[in-house]
Formats: sequence, C-alpha cells, structure tokens
Amino acid sequence: MQDRRIIFVPGMKPKPPSAVHRRELLRAMSAGLSRVRPELADALAKEPDIFRLVSWTYAFYGRHADIEVDRPGIEKLLRLPEPSAEDIAEIESFARKVARRVRILGDALPWFGRVIVRPEMQLTMSEARRYLSNHGGIARAIRSMVKAELVEAWQENCRVLLIGHSLGSVIAYESLWELSHVDRSDGRVDLLITLGSPLATRFIARHVRGAEYSGAQRYPANIDHWVNVAARAEMTALHHELKPYYREMLELGLLQSLEDKSDIYNHFHGELGLNPHKSYGYLVNHVFAETLANWLSGSTRAGAQ
Repeated sequence: MQDRRIIFVPGMKPKPPSAVHRRELLRAMSAGLSRVRPELADALAKEPDIFRLVSWTYAFYGRHADIEVDRPGIEKLLRLPEPSAEDIAEIESFARKVARRVRILGDALPWFGRVIVRPEMQLTMSEARRYLSNHGGIARAIRSMVKAELVEAWQENCRVLLIGHSLGSVIAYESLWELSHVDRSDGRVDLLITLGSPLATRFIARHVRGAEYSGAQRYPANIDHWVNVAARAEMTALHHELKPYYREMLELGLLQSLEDKSDIYNHFHGELGLNPHKSYGYLVNHVFAETLANWLSGSTRAGAQ
C-alpha cells in the first residue's frame, strides 16, 4: 500500500489534538473496512502512515475538543456498526423530515432562512462565512495545508484518495480548484469522496472558488472519480445528490465518473443524541467501506457513472 495515500479533511467545529483525532478516525475506518474486506483492514493496520489527517481546526478556532465527549459514541459504533430499529425510526421520524424540509426551504429562500434559523445554526453559518470570505487569510492558510499534503503525495508518486467531510469537502474542492487554475499543478486525485457535503447548498455554491467563472474554469480539473455519500436525515448536506449540480464536469470531460450514494444510515450518538452527520458514523458505514475497499484493491472506478 506504500503507493497509496488517503488524505482526510475534517469538517467544522474544534477537533481533538491531531494524533488523537487521527487515531479515532482510523479506528472507525478500519472497523468498517474489516466488515467488507478483512484482509484490507489488516493491510491498513500494518501501514497506517498512508492515512493522513489535515488538522486545520485548531488554526481556525484556537482550541481543541475533548475526545472523551465522543468516546461513548465511537465505542458504541465499533460494537454495533449497524443501526438499530430505534435508530432507524428516529432517523425516519416525521419531525426530522419536517426539520429537513424547512432547512431546504431556508436555503432556497434566504429571507425565510433568516427567519427560521436557530442560534446554533447562526453560529455555524457565521463560521462558514468566515472561511468563505477568507477572513484574515484563514481560508488560504487552511487550503495550503491540504495542498501541501497533496503535493507531497504526488511527489512520491502515490495514488491519492482525498476525503472531505462537511465543510472539509468544500476545503478539499477549493484546494483542488486552486491547484488546477492557480498553482497549475499537474497532479491528479484518483478518487474524491465527499461525506455529508454542503457543496450543493445555495449559500456555499455561490461563494465557492470558481463560482464566478463558466465552463471548465469553474471546476477543478484534477479529479478522476468522485463519490458523494450523504446520510438520511442529514442537515448539513441538504441536497443529498451532487451530480445534478456538478454534472457539467462530466460533460466537459473533467471527471470520468460522479456517483451519489445517498440512501445510508449514520447512527452515531453523541452527547446531544443521534447525529447523522458525524464523521465517525460515515467512516464505519459499509457503503463508505466498500468504496474504500474498491479503491484500495486497485479499482479506480467505485461505481457506475
């Protein structure tokens, strides 16, 4: 596996110290992989250095999170990798469906969104604006971390799997755009996996790097395959499918394939209860694990276009 590199870009909110966070992400990823291809999980355990974490959140927030807050949820995921009947009932509940529909309407109609947005969502949007506006140069600094990992992998002739969770998917996408159109790098990402991505939300799509251009200049030109994974009841990935919004990349020949996998359950339980957006829940899921296994075993194409 020394010719492979897995680069993970996490989402918003403070994260544990890099070494601790990386260890727990790798545990979840390995647990999912062991269910579908145990021999690949064993191989990854022998060469864990192929997994790299772009630990950007400390630079953004100036503090770390305590891993012990998530510890019970992580351990439960590893013991019970499939959702229970109660988990599924809560995910499919009428209340969650209504909340999601309201959020989608708020994204489509900004004036309505300002009326219905909750304080915690206001904070999230404020943090997203801080990144998207490159306040104090913070976005540029964060993207430089991602680009440094990518360039190092390419210099070592590694095939690259780039994973972006939540806002991390936006950071990954923008980093690839800059490498294409600003840095003029000739490196390529073999597979991009986005997890719980807000790339299709109106607020993000209007401000993401390249949005002001048309045609090929609008998009990254260095991705071979793209798999987007979105869990049911997701409140960050409001539009579960990205293909309708990024189909032009296929038409322009910038991508070989773009596939949405949007019918999965993320049953992570945190201190506030069920959280279908949490990264650990995505990484342990069999759909993600199968996509990872296909890539590790040498299949560049994870699914049908």
